[in-house]
Amino acid sequence: MTLILIAALAETNRVIGDGNELPWHVPADLKRFKRLTLGRPLIMGRKTFDSLIEQFGKPLPKRRHIVMTRHPELVHHPVAEVVGSFEEALDLLAGEETVFIAGGAEIYEQTLTLADTWELTLIEGEHSGDAFFPEYAHLVGNQFRLTHADQHEGFRFETYERIT
Repeated sequence: MTLILIAALAETNRVIGDGNELPWHVPADLKRFKRLTLGRPLIMGRKTFDSLIEQFGKPLPKRRHIVMTRHPELVHHPVAEVVGSFEEALDLLAGEETVFIAGGAEIYEQTLTLADTWELTLIEGEHSGDAFFPEYAHLVGNQFRLTHADQHEGFRFETYERIT
Protein backbone atom coordinates (compact mmCIF):
# COMPACT_ATOMS: atom_id res chain seq x y z
CA MET A 1 0.00 0.00 0.00
CA THR A 2 1.27 3.44 -0.94
CA LEU A 3 0.37 6.20 1.53
CA ILE A 4 0.14 9.69 0.06
CA LEU A 5 -0.31 12.69 2.30
CA ILE A 6 -2.10 15.50 0.46
CA ALA A 7 -2.40 19.04 1.83
CA ALA A 8 -2.70 22.70 0.94
CA LEU A 9 -0.92 25.01 3.35
CA ALA A 10 0.24 28.59 3.69
CA GLU A 11 3.89 28.68 2.74
CA THR A 12 4.94 31.12 5.45
CA ASN A 13 3.11 29.89 8.56
CA ARG A 14 1.75 26.43 7.53
CA VAL A 15 -1.93 27.33 8.11
CA ILE A 16 -4.28 24.69 6.66
CA GLY A 17 -7.64 25.84 7.95
CA ASP A 18 -9.69 28.51 9.61
CA GLY A 19 -12.76 27.16 11.37
CA ASN A 20 -14.21 24.60 9.00
CA GLU A 21 -12.99 26.40 5.89
CA LEU A 22 -9.92 26.80 3.74
CA PRO A 23 -8.44 30.29 4.17
CA TRP A 24 -8.12 30.65 0.36
CA HIS A 25 -9.89 29.70 -2.84
CA VAL A 26 -7.51 28.10 -5.35
CA PRO A 27 -9.52 26.24 -8.01
CA ALA A 28 -6.38 24.63 -9.47
CA ASP A 29 -5.66 23.03 -6.09
CA LEU A 30 -9.20 21.63 -5.86
CA LYS A 31 -8.88 20.22 -9.39
CA ARG A 32 -5.54 18.64 -8.55
CA PHE A 33 -6.96 17.14 -5.35
CA LYS A 34 -9.84 15.65 -7.33
CA ARG A 35 -7.57 14.31 -10.08
CA LEU A 36 -5.20 12.65 -7.62
CA THR A 37 -7.77 11.22 -5.19
CA LEU A 38 -10.68 10.18 -7.43
CA GLY A 39 -11.41 6.49 -6.91
CA ARG A 40 -9.06 6.27 -3.94
CA PRO A 41 -9.82 6.07 -0.22
CA LEU A 42 -9.25 9.13 1.96
CA ILE A 43 -8.24 8.96 5.61
CA MET A 44 -9.24 12.09 7.50
CA GLY A 45 -10.19 13.38 10.90
CA ARG A 46 -13.75 14.13 11.96
CA LYS A 47 -13.37 17.90 11.67
CA THR A 48 -12.03 17.58 8.13
CA PHE A 49 -14.95 15.31 7.22
CA ASP A 50 -17.38 17.81 8.78
CA SER A 51 -15.77 20.63 6.77
CA LEU A 52 -16.34 18.70 3.52
CA ILE A 53 -20.02 18.32 4.36
CA GLU A 54 -20.24 21.99 5.34
CA GLN A 55 -18.42 23.30 2.24
CA PHE A 56 -19.76 20.94 -0.42
CA GLY A 57 -23.02 19.72 1.13
CA LYS A 58 -21.97 16.08 0.86
CA PRO A 59 -18.92 13.80 0.96
CA LEU A 60 -16.62 13.81 -2.06
CA PRO A 61 -17.98 11.52 -4.77
CA LYS A 62 -16.26 8.30 -5.85
CA ARG A 63 -14.00 8.10 -2.78
CA ARG A 64 -14.19 6.11 0.44
CA HIS A 65 -14.17 8.35 3.51
CA ILE A 66 -12.34 6.78 6.45
CA VAL A 67 -12.90 9.07 9.42
CA MET A 68 -10.51 8.80 12.37
CA THR A 69 -11.98 10.10 15.61
CA ARG A 70 -11.98 9.66 19.36
CA HIS A 71 -15.68 10.59 19.26
CA PRO A 72 -17.46 8.23 16.83
CA GLU A 73 -20.84 9.31 18.18
CA LEU A 74 -20.28 12.71 16.51
CA VAL A 75 -20.09 11.26 12.97
CA HIS A 76 -23.60 11.08 11.53
CA HIS A 77 -23.17 10.38 7.84
CA PRO A 78 -23.83 6.94 6.35
CA VAL A 79 -20.91 7.11 3.91
CA ALA A 80 -18.33 7.64 6.69
CA GLU A 81 -16.40 4.57 7.79
CA VAL A 82 -15.41 5.44 11.34
CA VAL A 83 -12.23 4.20 13.02
CA GLY A 84 -10.47 5.06 16.25
CA SER A 85 -6.86 4.89 15.07
CA PHE A 86 -4.60 4.98 12.05
CA GLU A 87 -3.88 1.27 12.52
CA GLU A 88 -7.63 0.54 12.32
CA ALA A 89 -7.83 2.63 9.15
CA LEU A 90 -5.00 0.66 7.56
CA ASP A 91 -6.61 -2.64 8.56
CA LEU A 92 -9.88 -1.51 6.99
CA LEU A 93 -8.04 -0.57 3.80
CA ALA A 94 -5.92 -3.73 3.51
CA GLY A 95 -5.62 -4.61 -0.15
CA GLU A 96 -5.89 -1.02 -1.40
CA GLU A 97 -3.05 -0.01 -3.70
CA THR A 98 -3.03 3.73 -2.88
CA VAL A 99 -4.49 5.56 0.12
CA PHE A 100 -4.59 9.33 0.64
CA ILE A 101 -4.20 11.04 4.00
CA ALA A 102 -6.35 14.17 3.76
CA GLY A 103 -5.98 15.90 7.11
CA GLY A 104 -6.52 17.70 9.37
CA ALA A 105 -3.74 18.88 11.62
CA GLU A 106 -3.76 15.99 14.12
CA ILE A 107 -3.95 13.37 11.37
CA TYR A 108 -1.07 15.02 9.49
CA GLU A 109 0.96 15.12 12.70
CA GLN A 110 0.41 11.39 13.26
CA THR A 111 1.16 10.34 9.69
CA LEU A 112 3.73 12.79 8.31
CA THR A 113 6.69 10.42 8.67
CA LEU A 114 4.62 7.31 7.79
CA ALA A 115 3.65 8.53 4.32
CA ASP A 116 5.53 7.43 1.22
CA THR A 117 4.75 10.65 -0.67
CA TRP A 118 3.63 14.16 0.18
CA GLU A 119 1.56 16.08 -2.37
CA LEU A 120 1.65 19.68 -1.13
CA THR A 121 0.14 22.87 -2.44
CA LEU A 122 2.03 25.81 -0.96
CA ILE A 123 -0.03 28.98 -0.95
CA GLU A 124 2.15 32.09 -1.03
CA GLY A 125 2.22 34.32 2.01
CA GLU A 126 1.01 34.09 5.56
CA HIS A 127 -2.65 33.36 6.24
CA SER A 128 -4.68 33.51 9.41
CA GLY A 129 -6.22 30.33 10.72
CA ASP A 130 -6.55 27.93 13.60
CA ALA A 131 -5.20 24.69 12.13
CA PHE A 132 -1.59 24.16 11.11
CA PHE A 133 0.38 21.62 9.11
CA PRO A 134 3.22 20.11 11.19
CA GLU A 135 6.80 21.31 10.91
CA TYR A 136 8.38 19.37 8.08
CA ALA A 137 11.48 21.29 6.90
CA HIS A 138 13.73 19.14 9.11
CA LEU A 139 12.59 16.02 7.20
CA VAL A 140 13.42 17.40 3.75
CA GLY A 141 16.77 16.09 2.56
CA ASN A 142 16.82 13.75 5.52
CA GLN A 143 13.80 11.45 5.12
CA PHE A 144 12.04 13.03 2.12
CA ARG A 145 13.26 14.70 -1.05
CA LEU A 146 11.56 17.13 -3.38
CA THR A 147 10.95 15.33 -6.67
CA HIS A 148 8.67 17.76 -8.49
CA ALA A 149 7.70 21.43 -8.26
CA ASP A 150 5.23 23.30 -10.43
CA GLN A 151 5.07 27.08 -9.90
CA HIS A 152 1.85 29.03 -10.51
CA GLU A 153 0.85 32.58 -9.73
CA GLY A 154 0.26 32.71 -5.98
CA PHE A 155 0.98 29.04 -5.25
CA ARG A 156 2.99 25.99 -6.25
CA PHE A 157 2.57 22.25 -6.24
CA GLU A 158 5.37 20.20 -4.69
CA THR A 159 5.83 16.45 -4.52
CA TYR A 160 8.13 14.86 -1.95
CA GLU A 161 9.13 11.20 -1.95
CA ARG A 162 10.47 9.15 0.92
CA ILE A 163 14.23 8.55 0.65
CA THR A 164 14.84 4.81 0.68
